[in-house]
Amino acid sequence: MTSHRCPIFTTGCLLTLLAVSCAQADQLTIERLFQAPDLSGSSLRAAKISPDGKRVAYLRGKDTNKDQLDLWAYDIAGKKHVLLVDSAQLMPEPQGLSAEEEQRRERQRISALSGIVEYEFSRDARYLLVPLGGDLFVYDLKADPGKAVHRLTQTESYETDAHFSPRGRYVSFIRDRNLYIHDLHSGNERALTSEGGGTLSCGMAEFIAQEEMDRDTGYWWAPDDSAVAYTRVDESTVEEVERLEIYADNVKVVKQRYPFTGGRNADVQLFVTPVTDGTAVKIDLGADPD
Repeated sequence: MTSHRCPIFTTGCLLTLLAVSCAQADQLTIERLFQAPDLSGSSLRAAKISPDGKRVAYLRGKDTNKDQLDLWAYDIAGKKHVLLVDSAQLMPEPQGLSAEEEQRRERQRISALSGIVEYEFSRDARYLLVPLGGDLFVYDLKADPGKAVHRLTQTESYETDAHFSPRGRYVSFIRDRNLYIHDLHSGNERALTSEGGGTLSCGMAEFIAQEEMDRDTGYWWAPDDSAVAYTRVDESTVEEVERLEIYADNVKVVKQRYPFTGGRNADVQLFVTPVTDGTAVKIDLGADPD
């Protein structure tokens, strides 16, 4: 019986492969595992097909920092990848997160990421809404790349949970625990709520909604852009606790309203406010079972 021997797996080849692997293993330190570039190569996140089907947008980490994300797009017809928004150029200095945004990212399991962590297409596929560093930007896909980015907000407060309205006239967002809209036609900005602050918030998802119900927003547009439904959340009845955030060089004590099992949950009410006059109407959700 004739034996067939594959030359690839000779003893000499195996010894050579083992020697190379050992040499590479000696160079693979703990520090290198977490440094850039990523050992597995660059990978994309949050891929979205544009409403007109012409491109696929996505987030990708920098070659020098795999956790700092930029906004890219793949042109399907042209078969090429294009960097749309470089987070370092748009916001050269890193910005701290608000407490609300920090908790929101923790619940979304993206707290280790920086740069552009989310974005959104307008319904007509012309614009991209890009939150970065606590402010909001719009990218015009039909404009010259050098003039495509338009800044919507520039405040000391942190804007979060930003969205285009269904018909694309407005951008809505949360600032200082209140719900705001920006009219893209006129450039005017207006608060739809004003009572948010402290333990009271408008348009924000509470802890139970985010952590247990996978709902990270507290407001919803009417399909015709005429009104917004939002939650009014009062956490004053929820027990306040202290938790530890442990870092490599320090430990941070954070106070947080946490609804323990058997304890009181936040009081959540639903309102609807027209965009035109902002007169909110409470929606009766039925009697409290307690």
